[in-house]
Amino acid sequence: MSILFRVMGRSSPKVELGPIDCSVALVLCDLAQPDCPIVYTSEAFTFLTGYSNAEILGRNCRFLQAPGGKVSRSSPRKYVDDRMVKQMRKAVEKNDEVQLEVQNFRKDGSPFMNILTMIPVTWDSEDYRYSVGFQVSRDE
Repeated sequence: MSILFRVMGRSSPKVELGPIDCSVALVLCDLAQPDCPIVYTSEAFTFLTGYSNAEILGRNCRFLQAPGGKVSRSSPRKYVDDRMVKQMRKAVEKNDEVQLEVQNFRKDGSPFMNILTMIPVTWDSEDYRYSVGFQVSRDE
């Protein structure tokens, strides 16, 4: 819950989030670890994607970009616009907020249009430590 307070209390937000509570689909990615693995998921995220926490934790979010979840770091994307991938990568590198629509896939292979919002947050210092990813299915 404290991560949501950090998101809502950030200075100079670039993306307007509206009301947020514990029912939102979100992941928390660790920017200090190689490949920014997911270290926390909300129950709403597991419901949205069909993946369990055990299948998600430790992975980079890119696994949602293809049916079956097999997407390597620098591989060309078959189902996702490369411009979106570059925009997400740039936001992570520059610790910028970003909101975009990206094609994602559930565990069962069914596609959904994800309205993805990525917000970097600090933790015990002024350095950005985590990125919070909020997901909303445009199709539902």
